[in-house]
Amino acid sequence: MSVAVVHNQSDEGRAALQAGVRESRSRNTDLVVIHALSGSPNAQAQELSAVETAVHAVAPDARVEAGVPDPDATSTLLTLVDKVDAELVVVGSRHRSAVGKFLMGQTVQRLLLEIPVEILLVKSR
Repeated sequence: MSVAVVHNQSDEGRAALQAGVRESRSRNTDLVVIHALSGSPNAQAQELSAVETAVHAVAPDARVEAGVPDPDATSTLLTLVDKVDAELVVVGSRHRSAVGKFLMGQTVQRLLLEIPVEILLVKSR
């Protein structure tokens, strides 16, 4: 079992990563960072390298699992959560207006509803 962090290159993603590091240490288990790649296939290798660099600066022993959105980023993240056999999934979020929740909060909402294990939702500052 492991602690999985849903990662992106944002304040929310960095807050989730920090919380994931703390949780994996307190549970004495592996940390796996999952990331849905974006951009063109040519840009994905660079994106993965940047993600690995950012993650390993904070958590040198973390494993990074990335996937190409199929059919969308949320589905990819859910597939990766299943793959890593996590006991806890850490997700970052931020406060949004009602319109912002409608337009931009669908990924987090879907993750919260569909992830079958314990979830820690971390608010960025």
